[in-house]
Amino acid sequence: MKPFLFFLILVVSVSSTAYAGVDEFPSRWSGEKLPKKTFDRIIQLFETTFSPLSAKNGRELEILTDYKEDWVQAFARRWEKDQIIVYGGVAAIKNGSEDTMALILCHEAGHLYGGDPVGDEFNKLSVEGQADFWAASFCLDKILPSLSATIATEVSLHLCDQNNKCARKIDAFLSVTAHFAQNRNLPHPRLNTPDETVVDFTLFTHPNPQCRLDTMMAGLRGSHRPYCWYNSEAENP
Repeated sequence: MKPFLFFLILVVSVSSTAYAGVDEFPSRWSGEKLPKKTFDRIIQLFETTFSPLSAKNGRELEILTDYKEDWVQAFARRWEKDQIIVYGGVAAIKNGSEDTMALILCHEAGHLYGGDPVGDEFNKLSVEGQADFWAASFCLDKILPSLSATIATEVSLHLCDQNNKCARKIDAFLSVTAHFAQNRNLPHPRLNTPDETVVDFTLFTHPNPQCRLDTMMAGLRGSHRPYCWYNSEAENP
C-alpha cells in the first residue's frame, strides 16, 4: 500500500479502456469514517489476498491510497502494474462499515480478476457488471472472515436463514447500491423490485443501481448474470 496525491490532470489523462471506477458520479462522504488504522488493515488484506492473482500473469498488484481525501471513489487500471486507487471516502459512505468498504474494493479487484466479459482485449479489465458479479460471488468470501465481526440486520438474516455471513453481504449490497442511487437521484434499489430490462448488448458501462443490486444478489446465489446488463447471445458492436 502506498499513499499518494491524485491530481485532476491524471484523472482526465486515463483512457476509458484502461480505467474502471466504482461509480461515475462519486460524492463526498456522508457517514462516520472508519479509522485510518482500520482502513489500512483492509487495504493490506486485499494486497495480501489478491497479489497472487496478479503474480500468475507475471504482474504485481499495487494499491494506492489517500485516506485524507474524503471523495467516495476508487478505480482499477492496468499500467506498469495492476493498480487499485482508493480515496478515504470509501471508508465512510452512509450506513457503511468494514463490509461496505470491502465490497467497493472487491468491485475494483473484480475489474482486474473477474474475467469475461472484458471491456477491451488489450487491458482485459472486466466490465462493470462482471466486476460486481465477481465481487459478490468470489471476493467477499475471501475477505469477510478477516474483517471485524458484525451482526447483520434482521431482514437480511431472515433472507439468509440466519446465516450471518450471507446476511452481512446483503447489507453491504444494499448500502453501496443505495449510495450509487443517491448520487444519481434515483430510488434506492430494493430486493423485491428487480430490474426487468433486457439489453441488446452486454453493457460496458455502469448498470443502474437496481441492476447492480440484482447482479450482486445473483453472484451471492450463484445464479445467471442479470439480463439488465448481460447478453451472452448478442455480438457486441
